[in-house]
Amino acid sequence: MAQTKSESSPFVLSRVSISDLPELVFLEFDCFPPFIRSIFLGCDTKDELFKIQRVYAQNMQDDPHDIWTKVVDRESGKIIAASNWKVHINGTSNGGVGDEPLPWLDAETYDKSKEICDKMKVARANSMPGPFIHLHICFTDPEYRRRGAGGLMLQWGCDLADQLGLPGWIEASEEGNFLYKAFGFYDFEKIEGEMAGTNMKRDAKVELAVGGKLK
Repeated sequence: MAQTKSESSPFVLSRVSISDLPELVFLEFDCFPPFIRSIFLGCDTKDELFKIQRVYAQNMQDDPHDIWTKVVDRESGKIIAASNWKVHINGTSNGGVGDEPLPWLDAETYDKSKEICDKMKVARANSMPGPFIHLHICFTDPEYRRRGAGGLMLQWGCDLADQLGLPGWIEASEEGNFLYKAFGFYDFEKIEGEMAGTNMKRDAKVELAVGGKLK
């Protein structure tokens, strides 16, 4: 008997649970360069990852906009990719929430983190004054890149945005730019400095459903 697509597909996407976070933050640490680890994870070594794990767990419990997804390799059972989405369904966004310097950073790193976070929030608030969906964090195990895990996460997020009629926003690295364009995001403005990249937008789907019968 022929296998169905779901049975033969090597990866599966699902929601992240708090019990997944120890594995997830270790993978995130491995996927990002030292500058990102320091500024946004607040961790220079894996021994410190329990701190950011607690932050993520608190956000999952208390932040109604916060959604994590994971991609798991069926064969090994391990998490090979993850993404954090901020879904602002109604009201004004003010650039979104959650981008604040981590409280345990030293003074110099704290100031640098605050400067970067503030710039990102201002750019979002100016460009996305109303409801929107934001791909806040996205990473894939280097050994599994270009095998479709990123596409699974982007497809899920874009489908959700289209169902809700929301525009999308990403602060994209140069490496991720090509993938995001494949899902309808386009370059909006350049990001200068140590966080060099591109702010990308995706337009909202206006017609959410078409139906009815002709007379």
